[in-house]
Amino acid sequence: MKIIRAKFKELNYCEPIDFFEQYANYDYSVLLTGKGKKDISHYSYIGIFPHTILKYEKEKFFKITANESFELSNNFWEVLKNNLLEQINYDFPVNLCGWIGYFSYEMLHEIEDIEYMGIDNFDFPVLEAVFYNVYFIFDHYLKKLYKIEFEFEKDSKIIKVKKNWEGYSFSNKISENTKKSYLEKVRKIQDYILDGDVYEVNFTQQNIFDWQGNSYQFFKKIFKKNPAPFSAYLNFNQNYILSNSPEMFLKCIGKNVETRPIKGTAPRKKNEMENAKNKLDLFNSQKDQAELFMIVDLMRNDLNRVCRTGSVKVVESKRIETYENVFHLISIISGELKEEFDYIDLIAATFPGGSITGCPKIRCMEIIEELENFHRQLYTGTIFMMNSERLISNIVIRTAIIKEGKMYLNSGGAITIDSIPEDEYQESIHKLQNWFNEL
Repeated sequence: MKIIRAKFKELNYCEPIDFFEQYANYDYSVLLTGKGKKDISHYSYIGIFPHTILKYEKEKFFKITANESFELSNNFWEVLKNNLLEQINYDFPVNLCGWIGYFSYEMLHEIEDIEYMGIDNFDFPVLEAVFYNVYFIFDHYLKKLYKIEFEFEKDSKIIKVKKNWEGYSFSNKISENTKKSYLEKVRKIQDYILDGDVYEVNFTQQNIFDWQGNSYQFFKKIFKKNPAPFSAYLNFNQNYILSNSPEMFLKCIGKNVETRPIKGTAPRKKNEMENAKNKLDLFNSQKDQAELFMIVDLMRNDLNRVCRTGSVKVVESKRIETYENVFHLISIISGELKEEFDYIDLIAATFPGGSITGCPKIRCMEIIEELENFHRQLYTGTIFMMNSERLISNIVIRTAIIKEGKMYLNSGGAITIDSIPEDEYQESIHKLQNWFNEL
């Protein structure tokens, strides 16, 4: 793929969630959007009309254009380096464009030697990424909208429109665990903690619904109720991805790296006195602080593998961030990549994010593999946009996958020695209910 020309023009600014509706039923169309502080929610992105699709599934890489599809035989990490680190040799706003896609949580098996123990109850690629012919970039602070079009040495424009459903419905929820089995697994994790294997484990379960209808209408309603800063909608072939994530995984401009793990959530109410109490309780919670600080240490360790010595710093150890419906406790960690490392090296060193595995990471992932019946697939992986000089990515939480008449939605939380199994089970139920209560 060789870019020979790029052009852009400014359009009348509007809200991306409404603008995207005209493209939502185009195959491989994508929206990355959210609201929040300027340093994390400055831009929204739309990609339409794929030029090239890169896919990794069943241990094989495929490169797909409008004219051909062929298998790549290189090493996993070499393929990523040779394709996703596109050099965009243009000024702003063209230099904001890049590959948009996801890494499934199951990419961990390309990083660590962890035995497969769960099962895949639906097919899902480990990786899909797309470079588009057309991008729209929304600057929320200057209220500008740019349309960017690329011309390539070899033309390719994949245009396929799907059926446009009206309305949606979901029903017949089935959870991965019974209450009894969920409690037993929480106690099993606490046994591992007592044995000294781990300090905490992020344990989740999958919930499955029958689904029919328009997935973008569903996403739009969720987003308007809770415009989480790292939300995304991906219409990727047979898979519809609806992410309402508040959590940033990695943000990089040049060699400057930042990550912002979340540990701790409190509800936001209409009553300001109650809100003040909830914020104070969250900020002073010893349990949430202990969980957060463990993950901060883990992420610092991961970053130090690829960052310049002495550059990794905790910019802010803990702070409360306010969103539409909740308060979150977060930390901010920064670093500077060594000259010899790129964004693929960074991802290999830090993936999956520590906030959704536990600590220490490798043993936690082994326990997750043992105790979670179904593989997480995309859940707790990352959705990203990247080129050779910019990377922005989220942690895929509060995310639904819609596929072939089913909707898959995980819920859970961090298990520590202080966890009360009954409370952890109720939290997993409440998190699921809260997702739907936002409708």
